[in-house]
Amino acid sequence: MTKTQLIKRLRKGKYWFNEDDLVEPVDWAFVASLSDDTCLGLELYMEGRVSIGRAAEVSGLSLRKFDELRARARVPMHTPATLEGGDS
Repeated sequence: MTKTQLIKRLRKGKYWFNEDDLVEPVDWAFVASLSDDTCLGLELYMEGRVSIGRAAEVSGLSLRKFDELRARARVPMHTPATLEGGDS
């Protein structure tokens, strides 16, 4: 799968958040500039399938570096409560 295909899939994917509800939209151009492994880690994280720690591991990055890239891409953080539909 090419990076362009991955980005299209990400944009059409089902996330734990609604992109229309975000204050600032996800920066898809920045996401497209990341390595394939980092895109995969973000994809899994955005789908709510893995924790941020596991996403960093998949990406081959430290937790701190992955979180910096996540924030720069404007992907919101999730907690177990947000994944379950809670208010936290």
